[in-house]
Amino acid sequence: MPIKIVTDSGANMTAGNLGSCQLEVAALSLIQGDKTWLDDASFDQAEFNQRAKDGIAASSSCPSISAWLDAYAGGSEIYVVTISSVLSGSYNSAVQAAKIYQEEYPDALIHVFDSKSAGPAQFLAAEKIAELKEKGMQFPDLVEAVSDYLENHVRIFFALKSMTNLANNGRVSPAVAKIAGLLKIWVYGWAEEGEIKPLGKARGEKKTLAALLRTLEEKGYRGGRVKIDHADNFDSAAELHDLIRKKRPEARVDLGTCRALCSFYAEAGGLMIGVEI
Repeated sequence: MPIKIVTDSGANMTAGNLGSCQLEVAALSLIQGDKTWLDDASFDQAEFNQRAKDGIAASSSCPSISAWLDAYAGGSEIYVVTISSVLSGSYNSAVQAAKIYQEEYPDALIHVFDSKSAGPAQFLAAEKIAELKEKGMQFPDLVEAVSDYLENHVRIFFALKSMTNLANNGRVSPAVAKIAGLLKIWVYGWAEEGEIKPLGKARGEKKTLAALLRTLEEKGYRGGRVKIDHADNFDSAAELHDLIRKKRPEARVDLGTCRALCSFYAEAGGLMIGVEI
């Protein structure tokens, strides 16, 4: 039976192999009027955007217990990394599914991590699990190591041009979202204990990325692993990549794209940055 790493789709990952482990993804959903979109390959961004332009509001929903059970199926050793429990019910759903799975397969080893983050920070945690398994680390030690990694050594930052969808779904205050709605104003910040915390604002891309890099360093970044996911804004993601590499040539910095859920909340042009500190 395979060793599995399982995330929800908030990690912006797709199923496949991660090192010697099998990667599975449980899809979150976007609910738009009478239509429910799964955050998977079936998602139609163009149609979703058109319905949004037509004034149809949207919200999100966590993976069902059955979706988690499908992702766990066949695993003998399973590591689960969910989006922040403050932002979604995904963690609670994954935990309930884990209890059911262990009742049916009492010899299975399974642990659910609350990432207290999202997107590329979840990715870094999944990557860390695969790395430690490659080194032969056993289940209890790995759980302890990754718990420490998530608590003390990985953070999620963001730079957003709009926070309307976050505000409409209760993730930030309307007053904060209003700032991001002003002409060319970006809001940047991080997640603290799983909650979205704006740290500042800047006008235009150049000033925003410079401020973001300073913020990373103020929060403890010293050249560790970085993953940048963008919502249809490769140019800004690439510019931030170059700024980090110029300051920290030793850093490994990769780019990725936001899937449906993260694109919905980051909105067009938004950046999500997972950072090892």
